[in-house]
Amino acid sequence: MIGKITTSVLAVGAAAMLASSPAMADYPRKKITFLIAYGPGGGFDTITRKLGPYLKKYLGGKVTIVAKNLPGGRGKKAAQFLAKRKANGSHILMFNMPGHAMPNIIGEKAGYDVRKIDWLGRVAQFRYVIVTSASKGKYKNIQEVLKSKSQIKIPITGPGTTGYLASAILWNALGVQPKYITGYKSSSRYALGVIRGDGDLTILAKGSFKKYISSKKKKRAAFKDLKPILEITNGKSEFGVPTTGEMGQKDLSILGGDRIVGTTPGTPKAIKDQLATALYKAVTDPEFVAWGNKVGRPVAPLNAKDATKLVGELFSYYTQYKDLLAASNKKTR
Repeated sequence: MIGKITTSVLAVGAAAMLASSPAMADYPRKKITFLIAYGPGGGFDTITRKLGPYLKKYLGGKVTIVAKNLPGGRGKKAAQFLAKRKANGSHILMFNMPGHAMPNIIGEKAGYDVRKIDWLGRVAQFRYVIVTSASKGKYKNIQEVLKSKSQIKIPITGPGTTGYLASAILWNALGVQPKYITGYKSSSRYALGVIRGDGDLTILAKGSFKKYISSKKKKRAAFKDLKPILEITNGKSEFGVPTTGEMGQKDLSILGGDRIVGTTPGTPKAIKDQLATALYKAVTDPEFVAWGNKVGRPVAPLNAKDATKLVGELFSYYTQYKDLLAASNKKTR
């Protein structure tokens, strides 16, 4: 009899503990802050705000998703903020990888470690194209760039950004000596800088570059402001220009960006799994997918396990260039 009573008491106690745990009782019936590491109007801001309602839909309950811009430190401010929150699933952030990993890779004090973030899944990815001014460009094609004995002037945001990382590795592999012109707040700003002749060329995500194509058919003749001269891919060029794969630089195809959502390290597994499941359903929702295709921001979903693996692979790849990236970082300070 005592055994039965004790078992019953333990069962009731266990049930009470489960009911009082955040994972089972409060979550997700509360506010979740979806942090944005950059200012309003950019790609991360746009995708985060569009994704929020779909995430709410699949989390269910009375959860409220609140988007919050927290720009600063080339994305570090938001990542630092996330890392210091309570590990209860109340804050999530779409990381810019590998940009957000840069401080960890080169040994800077970051206030967070991407290897410890609890990853929930990937939303999208992008790859790059090298562009120059269609009217004021000093170099007509990539062959002229490779033959140049002068420093190539490249307007760009600054060290730590994904575009900067990709540029440093790309030009090092191609034997080109770059001179970075930093201080631009966004890719649209430095693209405008190239158009007006501030520098020779720059790197743009393909989706961002498409905004400058005037023809819906995307013919080469439609490149009136910016024209492409090199595409970073091992596949067929989308714009009819040489590719890094054709130049024998197949390992460079990894250069680009991955938008991966994470939450505070140490988040209970039940909460993490719930968030990850809802995120994957949100990203693969037909309406969200259709929106992404319409605006030129196609989704590239990965579940939590595969996203975590990808972060490890990216960290390992870019760590090979630790000294190069650290040196480039110092040159622009």
